[in-house]
Amino acid sequence: MLLISEFSLVDCSPLILIDKLLSRMKRLPLSNPFFNAPVYYLEETRSTMLDARELMGEGAPSGTVVCAGYQQEGRGRIAARRWESAPGENLLFTLALNIDDLAYGLTALPLRSGLGLAYCLEEAYGLEVKIKWPNDCLVEGGKIAGILCQSTAEHLLIGMGVNLKSPKGRELRRKAAGLNELTPQNLEPIGLLSALLPRLRRALSVSDWRDEVDRRLYAKGRRVRVLPGAAGSGSGYYGRIESLGLDGGLEILRESGEREELHSGELEFLDSDEK
Repeated sequence: MLLISEFSLVDCSPLILIDKLLSRMKRLPLSNPFFNAPVYYLEETRSTMLDARELMGEGAPSGTVVCAGYQQEGRGRIAARRWESAPGENLLFTLALNIDDLAYGLTALPLRSGLGLAYCLEEAYGLEVKIKWPNDCLVEGGKIAGILCQSTAEHLLIGMGVNLKSPKGRELRRKAAGLNELTPQNLEPIGLLSALLPRLRRALSVSDWRDEVDRRLYAKGRRVRVLPGAAGSGSGYYGRIESLGLDGGLEILRESGEREELHSGELEFLDSDEK
């Protein structure tokens, strides 16, 4: 449940620091359903996640969005995996919220965020979206988006990269997809952001989110090798994907017959070429 609250800046000193940060940002005239907070754009930055974290640390309002045409240090859930995107081609943004605005923790946040993107692509563009645990969205078998969620003591940060153009000319870990190759509309990143934000807000608020994600869950019933733990650091085992757990974990039926709920780790798909 997303809780609506008022926000005000009462200390003048953070405003000076925010002004310095904002001097390189352009405020976009977009309606933001997250408390009508500002939406900022940079042509190029290290990372929208870092920018949003810095803004929130200096008193920016909950719901602030930072998007960029290019990120120098975009990354995935695992730090060694870079999110690479040519300048101006794709939607790259971070939404920052006060931690008290959400009545649930970080575990479900990437899946709820993926649900918001699914709502957007299904309703606005007629595409069928699969949500791949724990943090990817796929269309026609290709990765269309990756999601990275982080938290601080006071804030939640939702970072998302959505391909409008599928990456070319470099080796990829898995098949990728681009929206402008899947729809006749010539989408622009900011137009997509405008369509996405209200659906993202709905997904962060909806009570039946688990059922909504579960019916879009990628690879249900498929045989996998599970590498549990941070970055797949634990001992592996084999099983099949059953469903989504109550708090966003992945329910696995082990080949031994035991059921286990996975909260972090990597999956290797054994009945395809996908890793």
